[in-house]
Amino acid sequence: MDAAEAQSRPRARLLASAGDSGWLADAARILRELGFVVDIDVGAPATDLAAEADLVLASAAAGVPSTLMHAWRTRGAVCAVVLPPGADAEAAAVRAPVTEAALLALLAGQHYVALSAREAAGIAPAIAAQTFGNPAFADELLQALVSSTRDDLAQLRHAGTDLETVRGVAHRLKASAHYVGCHALRRMAQRLEHAARDGDAATAAALTAIVAPTAARLLGLLASLPAADHSGHAAAK
Repeated sequence: MDAAEAQSRPRARLLASAGDSGWLADAARILRELGFVVDIDVGAPATDLAAEADLVLASAAAGVPSTLMHAWRTRGAVCAVVLPPGADAEAAAVRAPVTEAALLALLAGQHYVALSAREAAGIAPAIAAQTFGNPAFADELLQALVSSTRDDLAQLRHAGTDLETVRGVAHRLKASAHYVGCHALRRMAQRLEHAARDGDAATAAALTAIVAPTAARLLGLLASLPAADHSGHAAAK
């Protein structure tokens, strides 16, 4: 991962106390596989935590102020408390040990879209880079991406339990996301492709609940780009 990719990808902050950090390693590994850059704070004071985040997981013992969690939620972050094993579940909470299924359910339940504002801002430059600054070539690629993303989204929404269709759509969306520098979507689509290939219907359904709205977001962004923007110049009026 280069510096530009690391800068644009969604960030997850994992917050724990020194005596309640056993869930961190699994959570960090899963989130990295799903495309997040992961920052871990163990025993950090609250004054050090006011940083950008797309996902925040805080152990119940970490003592993160509710006002800070509210501030992250207001900025659009998915936030949850990590409870000890066997603890009664509550809204916006996951139990330790943290599993992929629990994290996917959390993300889908809070309507997470795996396309950050930073990645959205980089779509036009990514298309320009892919086409070497050639406006005609850029427009051809843009139209191809709009068409393929629209078709793939429609197929994904109607695929249901047809995992072979899901696998094919995920493979194509992975490629489209790569072309436009949307690394989180690429990683989610790749995980969806593997789940569908392996016949893991439950994981595929959970991932589809994230990938479909993300693809819809990408389609809207692509369709709204003025043609001349892909050459890096302002459109003539």
